[in-house]
Amino acid sequence: MERYITGRYVAIDWTDAVRLAQLDNTALEEIRHRQNVELLHRTDWWAWWSDERLTTAIGLPDDLRPDQLSADAESLISEVWESLQIRPQCGWTMLANVTRISERELLQTSIAVSDSLSSQWEKLTVLFRDGEMGVLYKHHRQNEAEYKCNILYELPQLQESHLI
Repeated sequence: MERYITGRYVAIDWTDAVRLAQLDNTALEEIRHRQNVELLHRTDWWAWWSDERLTTAIGLPDDLRPDQLSADAESLISEVWESLQIRPQCGWTMLANVTRISERELLQTSIAVSDSLSSQWEKLTVLFRDGEMGVLYKHHRQNEAEYKCNILYELPQLQESHLI
């Protein structure tokens, strides 16, 4: 399979790539092209590829819907993708390799009333595709204007008084 990426869309053939490039004003020479990639998983909003690249799913044919990632991997990727976080600190590949979240532990929750900011830290014990167990930390931060979700390898230094 081939993949073409314009400024806002993704296509699997050149004709669609040209059409989508006209929609988002991407110059033809700026269309990014990759041969010999396989679409492994796709939601309505994003797509995961065999070259460990996460792209938008906008522009892909509706009937092209492989689902090789676990439900927990899809959920974690979607939480970060749908937030204003550019990418998770742990990387998309690590999230794609999650088979199951086996335990969730709430570490910290805070709400600042003055600017309606809420923040939450969670420790996730996960099982990876290779059978190894690991720990990831999920941080949500939300106010009236934005929502961010990040997933990290290590927990940053938190004051003990903030842990519950």
